[in-house]
Amino acid sequence: MIFLAIAGHFTITSVEELIGLTGLSEASAGFAILSVMTSTPEMTVAVFSVLQGAPGVTVGDILGSNVANIGLVVGILAIIGPLEACCTDLLLEMVDILFLSSLIPLLIVIFRPLCPLVGVVLLGVFAFSVYRMIKGRSPASVDKGRIAADGKDKKIILAKMVGGIAAVVLAARFAVSSSVGVAAILGVPPILIGAKIVAVGTSLPELALDVSAVRRGRPRLALGDAIGSNLTNLTLILGVVLLTSPFAVDLTIFAETLPFLLITTLLLWRFLTKGGISKLGGILLVMTYVLFQAVL
Repeated sequence: MIFLAIAGHFTITSVEELIGLTGLSEASAGFAILSVMTSTPEMTVAVFSVLQGAPGVTVGDILGSNVANIGLVVGILAIIGPLEACCTDLLLEMVDILFLSSLIPLLIVIFRPLCPLVGVVLLGVFAFSVYRMIKGRSPASVDKGRIAADGKDKKIILAKMVGGIAAVVLAARFAVSSSVGVAAILGVPPILIGAKIVAVGTSLPELALDVSAVRRGRPRLALGDAIGSNLTNLTLILGVVLLTSPFAVDLTIFAETLPFLLITTLLLWRFLTKGGISKLGGILLVMTYVLFQAVL
């Protein structure tokens, strides 16, 4: 966990340099750079679950991780950091797309034969999201504390960032496996380990990076990562799973988790339309996640 925190801090400093290099806004960088890379654990789970003929594993992981990213990660960020006035038009647009994307899987519950079509639609939404977020550039002189990239080697900056994110993912993986080992020693049932530990573990990269970003005064970067990670999970990864294994997914997974996903997304949308997330709002998000874990 200590190494996870150090790796998160190192990665955020590298991303700050890349923001100065590319001219992306903090929210755009959070989505276009951090969120896709911090979704590596979910991508890995998706690949192996499809190859092993158990796509339900990755569907449960995606939906559960998305609830954790908003309820747990964003909730904790709001409690420890100043998120009361951090909303931008770009972040609000991202939440709008995320909420609409959360509604699309409902079609599967109602019309199961639409699985492949829903997968195509989700992939299209991901492509549209990337296009919209990358367009969200801002002049280098606008963002406070922007680091000038003049004279810096682009390859070095990219290598530092990729290395930092790889360290974050590996540290998160090690933390999860260690937790599973401790739980096994204590005699915790395997199903409880999967539901209560592994699901949270796939959100550890987001938590580590976003806490570091907030502490360095970049709350929009943190929110861009959290929202963007959910978008990536729900559109890119779920879209691929539905295309490759359209009729092997247990619909009960959607029925149990989608309500909480919609509730947390709607709460986040409501907070951001009011300008930001207060500490009380953060507590409400965390309590929603606690209820999700209790009901699941």
